[in-house]
Amino acid sequence: MTDFAGLKSDIVAFYKNRSDIASSANSLISYSESYLNTKLRCREMETVDTLTPDPISYACTLPTDYLEYKRVVEVASIRRKLEYITEDAADSLYPTRSAGLACNFMIIGESLTALPLSSNDIELTYYQRIPALTESNTENWLLTKFPNLYLHACLMYAAELTKDEEQFAKEAILVSQLIGDIQGLDNRAKFGNAGITLSGVYW
Repeated sequence: MTDFAGLKSDIVAFYKNRSDIASSANSLISYSESYLNTKLRCREMETVDTLTPDPISYACTLPTDYLEYKRVVEVASIRRKLEYITEDAADSLYPTRSAGLACNFMIIGESLTALPLSSNDIELTYYQRIPALTESNTENWLLTKFPNLYLHACLMYAAELTKDEEQFAKEAILVSQLIGDIQGLDNRAKFGNAGITLSGVYW
């Protein structure tokens, strides 16, 4: 199972070529990707993009594959890491929406706005959606590295389709375990046996 066709073939084979599963294989894969986008967070999903504020509203449009921010930095002469605040906090801290070097940012809908309002570019490190498998996009990193997770997420939705509650429960537990294993592996790959680094004043 190395590509889109192979994944569909394994899904169908598990259900002994049931016609309803075969005809729904594409949808099962799509449902699984949507589910995994809400649960999985690992370094393969991390990417960096540079956002340019609109010259009038100062809002930056988020990338179309955006899921969740990890780090936001104003690209000024001295780079400034920004902290998230809610819209209510933005109104309290910046009621006049004055301009200046940014300290915070807020996200509303598909837009990110730095505050105080700034025309400097914003460097956004974020988690991006898993690239969807299709007839024309037959491979992605998740299928290459963790085909078992892809398969069992699809089988979980296949069990829901066939109203097999026992099989659904088994697959749901396995998918949850696989996600936990992958995220544990991700932490070890990024941090290894690194110790704790202290900062500031301590005794």
